[in-house]
Amino acid sequence: MQLNLRQKRDTVTKIKNSNTFQNAPTSIALLQYLFEQTLNGIRLKESIIDIEFFGNKLDSEKNNPRVRVNVYNLRKKLISYYENEGINDIWRLTIDKGQYHVRFYKKESQNIFHKKINWPKILPYLGLLSAIVLIIYTNTTPKAPIIWNNFLSNNSPTNLFIGDHFGATGKTITNGTGWTRDFDINSITEFYELIEKNPELKNTLKPSNYSYTTRMAALATQKFQQLFQKHKKTFNIRFSTQTSISEIKEGNAIYVGPTKNKNQFIHFFNTGNPYFKITGNTLTLSNHPKLEDNQIEINNSTHDEEFAVVSKYPSTNNTEHIVFFSQHDIGVSATVEYFTNIDSLKSFRNSYLKDSKYFTAIFKVKGQDRTNTSIDLVSVIVF
Repeated sequence: MQLNLRQKRDTVTKIKNSNTFQNAPTSIALLQYLFEQTLNGIRLKESIIDIEFFGNKLDSEKNNPRVRVNVYNLRKKLISYYENEGINDIWRLTIDKGQYHVRFYKKESQNIFHKKINWPKILPYLGLLSAIVLIIYTNTTPKAPIIWNNFLSNNSPTNLFIGDHFGATGKTITNGTGWTRDFDINSITEFYELIEKNPELKNTLKPSNYSYTTRMAALATQKFQQLFQKHKKTFNIRFSTQTSISEIKEGNAIYVGPTKNKNQFIHFFNTGNPYFKITGNTLTLSNHPKLEDNQIEINNSTHDEEFAVVSKYPSTNNTEHIVFFSQHDIGVSATVEYFTNIDSLKSFRNSYLKDSKYFTAIFKVKGQDRTNTSIDLVSVIVF
């Protein structure tokens, strides 16, 4: 027996309207796109999805994980749906690893034998079995690290925001067409301000319909995925240049990336921290009851040594943010690894947090070829 077209569409609609997909507009749209393309018999490839779904008119960057990350996130959403709301669904939808087309399959039925049970005799054994199961469960299920407790609970969704870079397309020095990055231009508004000041660029430069991320994005995503999967939790992935203030306020948020792209998390960091502020490339400590005012130039670094800032602070509606700031890959990669490692998390909590819940930590990281080789904790301010 096979599903007909109407039944397939009903299955997709049911998934899209579920609570699991409620706050995942990208996953909903991507599922619908992959389903329709599968129905049309189109052979889906990563480059085709990048062009047609994400609107990339040029060749995709080889190190841009956008398609893989979003399809991976969609697969996790489907798994979560069938583990909860769709647990009794007989016909199921899947996207096989290494593939992008949608496949429907029937869940194998299980034979259940009903027998008459002598409850007075079996109840004591059930009680003993329950006690054993409880002991095993207590000893084998890891407790969420205190720093990540709110992120690993079911109270609010968690979104991972990747610090990508806004760019423009136009002629290159070789007279070809290419993508250009200017760290003074970080939004469509700033782009048109540039054009207004330099009208001669109007016909040679235009906003790009895709952004750029480095290898840091994939490495950080992998570390967070390992942490969340260990606690049977999921998170959504978004890009900072495509994110609004209201989307950041939807739930708990994690940001990984630089501050020189003038991302919106700088505002939240400055609001949530009582002693620290970031202005331009300067991190300023002031008004602390015990420490002298101080400043650190967080962009005064080379590609093999830099400062990294990690801060956990309260946000709106009882949610929290954890941000990982550094101007190059090595700072973010090193601190993400540090704060997803159980041993370093425990040591950090015992040494610095004690009765405090929030903090800002400054690290000095050294590395080579975008890979960290050493990490030193310079300062921790709790509040």
